[in-house]
Amino acid sequence: MIEALYQRTLKISRVIVCVLFIAMVLIVFFNVIGRYYLNTSLDWSEEVSRFMLVWLVFLGSVLAYEKDEHLGLDIVTRKLPPRAAGLVGILADLLVMFAIGILIFGGYRMAVDSWDWWSIAVPIPLGVIYVIVPLCSGIMMLQTLAKLCGHIRMLRGPRGGQ
Repeated sequence: MIEALYQRTLKISRVIVCVLFIAMVLIVFFNVIGRYYLNTSLDWSEEVSRFMLVWLVFLGSVLAYEKDEHLGLDIVTRKLPPRAAGLVGILADLLVMFAIGILIFGGYRMAVDSWDWWSIAVPIPLGVIYVIVPLCSGIMMLQTLAKLCGHIRMLRGPRGGQ
């Protein structure tokens, strides 16, 4: 049940990332064409494309974290014995959970505090833009918890059956 919900969340995230990316490229492209060839531009295009980029970065980070595609240094862990590598993985997961906890808390405060502030070019509250921070951070916290459980199972694996 939870796995199906999680997979559906990832699928929806992929669709949103694709739609946002295509929309952002089109908005910027047509604004450049309009500015240089038609001597007119869309007043809202710069701000909307910046908001789209914020959402793309956070949704993309969730998708990259799912596939372990974030920047990492595994030179050391490849040289370690499996048990030591598992312990380093657990330590890394705990540090990541701490950092994501700070992101959740700070992102929540930022979203709540900025709900009364409005965007200049587009009439939407900035809280709508910033809500992506705690949302994606929460998803990444769940991903890290699953990875932590996997590292613990891997560490206990062969001996657990004896």
